[in-house]
Amino acid sequence: MKDYIRNTYEKAYLEHGDSPSGVLWPKARQDIRFDALTRNISSKEKFSLLDFGSGLAHLKEYLDLNYRNVIYSGVEMHDFFLEASRKKYPKCRFHNIDSPEQLNENFDYVVSSGAFNMLYSDCEIEHKEVVFKIIEELFLLSKVYCSINFMSDNVDFKQEGSYHQNEAEMLAFVRDNLSQRVSVDCSYMPYEFTITIWRDQEINRPENIYG
Repeated sequence: MKDYIRNTYEKAYLEHGDSPSGVLWPKARQDIRFDALTRNISSKEKFSLLDFGSGLAHLKEYLDLNYRNVIYSGVEMHDFFLEASRKKYPKCRFHNIDSPEQLNENFDYVVSSGAFNMLYSDCEIEHKEVVFKIIEELFLLSKVYCSINFMSDNVDFKQEGSYHQNEAEMLAFVRDNLSQRVSVDCSYMPYEFTITIWRDQEINRPENIYG
């Protein structure tokens, strides 16, 4: 499956270049996804962010337009994307790693857009196990929150080789294993959702609100 994923992305990149279509987003709605991933960022000053599955680092462009000073890092498994991103942003760090556990640092925010949309395994159950494990690892890398975009299973069509996550199942996993402070946003597109998981779960008393 890894060869299939690589070949699919490489073909798209060679055909469409540095564009949303080059990372398999042909309808060019990336900014809508980026807004859902970052709208809860509270800092207006300097903060660090890890982009897991960074592709061509289009999120970096979006962040620079909306925030003053972002320390951006990317994780990407495809060398052709890494090479292009490093040329565009030589001052940013881009990592080619097998697991988030290999990163020996933490980031204020950890986000991921579309990294889990293609099956890593012929067995969907095995893919899901890998996805849930990676989410745990990404969550532990975050200081403030981890936010991830998925294709929903509430659809009338599924492309072969694609992965669609059930929102309720993901919410249950997160609340049982990671954090009670979580949001699931299905408001920005009909067939996708973004889950945001906060590290800080402290409750302010007697107001009974999160800090």
